[in-house]
Amino acid sequence: MTEDRKLLVGVDLSNDFTQLSCYRRDIDKVIPAGRLVGREREYECPTVLSWQPVKKEWLFGTEALMAAEREEVYLFRDMLKQISEKNKVTAGDMELEPVDALVRFFVKLLSCLKEYFPSETIRKLVISVSDKTDNLVNALKGALNRIGIGEERYVIQLHQQSYMYYALSQKKELWLNDVALFEFGRDGLFYSQIHIDRRNIPYIVGVKKIDLSQNLNWDMMEHDSSFKMEYAFVNLANTQMHKQMISTIYVTGEGFQGEWANTALSQLCTGRRVFRGGNLFTKGACIAAREFAGEGVMSDFLFLDQEMIHTGISLRVYKDAKMQELPLVRAGVPWKDVDVSVDFITDDEEELQLTIQNVLRRETTVHLLSLEGFDERPNKMTRFTLRLRFADASHCIVTLKDNGFGEYCPSSNRIWERYLSL
Repeated sequence: MTEDRKLLVGVDLSNDFTQLSCYRRDIDKVIPAGRLVGREREYECPTVLSWQPVKKEWLFGTEALMAAEREEVYLFRDMLKQISEKNKVTAGDMELEPVDALVRFFVKLLSCLKEYFPSETIRKLVISVSDKTDNLVNALKGALNRIGIGEERYVIQLHQQSYMYYALSQKKELWLNDVALFEFGRDGLFYSQIHIDRRNIPYIVGVKKIDLSQNLNWDMMEHDSSFKMEYAFVNLANTQMHKQMISTIYVTGEGFQGEWANTALSQLCTGRRVFRGGNLFTKGACIAAREFAGEGVMSDFLFLDQEMIHTGISLRVYKDAKMQELPLVRAGVPWKDVDVSVDFITDDEEELQLTIQNVLRRETTVHLLSLEGFDERPNKMTRFTLRLRFADASHCIVTLKDNGFGEYCPSSNRIWERYLSL
């Protein structure tokens, strides 16, 4: 069955709409995956479910909205918002568990792929979301596991990470300098800017994100004239990009669908390329899926943002007849995803040596962790488990447990824990 798992899939999962894309190896291109609704192919699927109690029928997307217009149904809207804030999904007096709601939605959503690839299954799925709340991430993990997609086959990442993958997969001329992104939707206006440090390989790619919603938002757009919208946006954009070397500007979101946006964006084109579209995040997620599956071409980049670790951590060990560094954590992974353990046997050591390499500051530091306090035993008769987790992107939790040595030296079950500031 594993050999049939070839699909590389990206999903832009938003509170209002969801988009799906997949990678076509034969043309080396990411393509949008839509579904037929009537005679039209739909690429933006409303993130809604409906339940018809008389017919006992579940519908999703546009079909769910159409059913709500013609008959009495339970219509589940704002599902991601409800899961993140309340950890439940309700419609009227009906309530769904978050995992149940997402299982129903994803089963129907991913079935669209059968039209494009009838005999293949998913190898790597990347889901892109605007906010990785604990409630939402846990619900997504539970739903994917229930439909048979194990943890090794999916990644949940932020929109800005998908943006980085998309922007850096384009022609080099589009990212010779910084790359800007404006997102304008019902939740506000946001500005992101990618900066690339080219002093070493891999290039370090960072991104900053700024909330501009106090200056310009959906309510203002609905009540202001087109002239005021155009002026307000161009003024905000020029302020953010003042004295910045920017090659390309991307804009996305339904807020840019008005006529005012055409005039406003034309004023930003001087010395820059400007692109407007609605599928940037789903395509970026699909490109990330290709990288995570080991088929990518972006090994020269190290992506970092506020939720990613800026340091690599290794343990000094004796292995294969020599002393060497055993990598435990690599820079560029989300800190919430790190939970790594390694077992080792001490050989007259009184301390452990952890090596910390900060890729941003280009600094290497060594932390020596004493083994004092554990039971004294004959040499090579104690097996320890070292576990690393993170409290946030710059603080590592190091746990060491005494496992003894089988029936010869029972475990003391003693555990110590250290916090390291990185």
